Amino acid sequence: MQLGDLGLFLLVMAALAIGYVLGRYDLFSSGRTIRKITGRAASQYLRGLNFILNDNPEAAVDTFAQVLEVNQESFETYLSLGILLRSRGEIGHAIKFHQNLLENHSLSEHQKYLVRLELGLDFQKAGVFDQAERIFEGLRQCEIPSIKTKSLEYLADIFRDERDWPKAIATSDELIKLAQDDANRSKWLHRQAHFYCELALEAKNFESTERVEQILNRARASDPQCPRVSLEWAKLKMELGDYAEAIKQFQKVPNQDPDFIPEILPELLECFRALGNPYELIDYLRFLQDRYPSSSLLISLAEQVKRFSGETAAVELLDQKLKTRPSLRVIGKFLDFQFSRKEKNDENQRAQQLVRELLELLVIHRSYYLCGSCGFSGNHLHWLCPSCKSWGTTKAVKGIEGE
Repeated sequence: MQLGDLGLFLLVMAALAIGYVLGRYDLFSSGRTIRKITGRAASQYLRGLNFILNDNPEAAVDTFAQVLEVNQESFETYLSLGILLRSRGEIGHAIKFHQNLLENHSLSEHQKYLVRLELGLDFQKAGVFDQAERIFEGLRQCEIPSIKTKSLEYLADIFRDERDWPKAIATSDELIKLAQDDANRSKWLHRQAHFYCELALEAKNFESTERVEQILNRARASDPQCPRVSLEWAKLKMELGDYAEAIKQFQKVPNQDPDFIPEILPELLECFRALGNPYELIDYLRFLQDRYPSSSLLISLAEQVKRFSGETAAVELLDQKLKTRPSLRVIGKFLDFQFSRKEKNDENQRAQQLVRELLELLVIHRSYYLCGSCGFSGNHLHWLCPSCKSWGTTKAVKGIEGE
């Protein structure tokens, strides 16, 4: 949370607290005086809030423990204060606050479930996964659907972070059955496909090919449109020397998500070369470039055209495409081809080389991948975004500086 956002959040929390005090003492409806608002309970409550605002969470927790008078109106405010402590990084104090809240005998059973969920999140945030898992495992037996669903979601996150893929898959199975709508069901089927892909990668090192294929079949059954499943299938077939089948699997990716085409190009080129089909490869690259234009595709196509039709044909291809879709990477490749056609002492060649080096610096210092969910950027593909923990949202950047 940014500092500006945190300040705004604290102001909102202060407003909630003041609203609670006013409501608690029924200032406007009962005609009570200001003096009754300033009774010990209200005074202690505002004192505890003041400790939070002044970065003294330990004193705040102790103060709230003394005046913990919970009812239907105040419960949400107390729950929010615990969340505030956790969001500020005061995990230990958030744990103590929620534990104190659980000891309050006026809580309903439903309220206790909600506090336990927050306590589990405290432990999860602190990295004490065994404690968090124990709390969520207890809550997954709850008969209240919303509590059960939340506990399963948090468990799935823990199993993901622990890389316990069998448990993550089993938990996602339950969440798929509990899903109330198609969107939520699709979300968990998609995540489950990635869980299976991670399990398949581990199985490659210790188990038979048949077992890996079985896992990938389950991944495809979970989400037939997941491009990662097709990519993992293709890589497996390449390792087995079945290049024709690998090409078929790679060719599924553009229809599933064309944004992942750059990820298949190196291995796809290798498969076509292994089968000795260069012109079939050029035709396929032309088809993809016309339908899903990108810098990586155009550069790969130009290199193949140069290899089998000559440098002039490759330069003409790049010149034609650059007029309609400029790209720094493609301009760099265009200058490379032009550079090789010049004499070593050519003045124009030196100018082109300088421009080429400047373009290379621009491209090198730009992140090539961007998460569409949170904006995380980097130079390597992450199927699981390191920042927001979303699956399959990190893709190659588009535009003049990317694809």
